[in-house]
Amino acid sequence: MVGFVLIVVLVVVGLMVFLIISVTSEPKSTKNLEVDNLLNSIFKHTTECAIVFEPNYDNFEDLFKSCYQGKECSNIGIDACEYLETSLREIMDDSLNSLADVNYYQLLFSSKDGDGWEGIFKIEEGECTGTSKMGASRILRSLGGDELLVSIELCRDV
Repeated sequence: MVGFVLIVVLVVVGLMVFLIISVTSEPKSTKNLEVDNLLNSIFKHTTECAIVFEPNYDNFEDLFKSCYQGKECSNIGIDACEYLETSLREIMDDSLNSLADVNYYQLLFSSKDGDGWEGIFKIEEGECTGTSKMGASRILRSLGGDELLVSIELCRDV
């Protein structure tokens, strides 16, 4: 009888721990599949920036982490954040020129600062005159374990 009660208590405690972890961890939030696919394709795109050495070029996901750490593109002698911001603006403009009904985009790069998020940079273009907003975001972890947030929001004329 005591063994049965002990097993029930252990199962209940285990389920409570699992519930607490799943509620408090910040999931990768996806509001729109189309925007999430755009964000995924940007992250996997290889850049012309090599932080360590050529030809070990970083993709955008690694470049976000390098920017946060204050690194420089060793092959072109430009700050990683400066290169990242310029390249992202070009990619977003090119990508969204093909989407005729999108008239505004915002890309926000932030780091976790205590209880909230502190913006590192924000790229914004156009004016949101439509009623349809969609977005997606992704949380990255830097080498030090710090959390980084990259989010995109698009506005459509509908």
